[in-house]
Amino acid sequence: MWLKKTVDLIERIAHPPSRVINYVGFGFLLALMLLVVVHVVGRYFFNLPVPGAVELIQFLMTFVVFWGFGYCAVQRGNVSVDLLVTRLPRRIQSIIDALTCFLSTGIVSLIALQGAVQAKSLWHSGHVSGVLHIPHFPFLIVLVIGCAVFDLVLVANFFESMHGALKK
Repeated sequence: MWLKKTVDLIERIAHPPSRVINYVGFGFLLALMLLVVVHVVGRYFFNLPVPGAVELIQFLMTFVVFWGFGYCAVQRGNVSVDLLVTRLPRRIQSIIDALTCFLSTGIVSLIALQGAVQAKSLWHSGHVSGVLHIPHFPFLIVLVIGCAVFDLVLVANFFESMHGALKK
């Protein structure tokens, strides 16, 4: 019973921010698509490309990718190969899912930690992009925020899977 309450608590904490940053990431995806269209039309029809478009596209992809992970995990939309797992008993499936969530939490935490270390390093060095001179460190902070929210959702999924494994 306590496991289910823990899952509910973590979900109440993790799900709203995952939805919010997912919608913000979607907004950046729309901006990215508009930028690509303007860049391609300007380049091929008017011989006037958008200066620094490639840099902007790279930076915007950070929002699109990392801010979509948490919501994808909320929806259980992550790719999984369950050809063999679906043939196992439900309890074993829950144990495998819990193990996967546990390992994924560790990996995503390491990515977030190294992203924070790299962001600090880039902030102190003042590293900027080549054409537009945009600092790189804010985009690593985006990565860290996305991974932190993703981690919260993975922890909730872990406890939910453990609840399924321990349920009688």
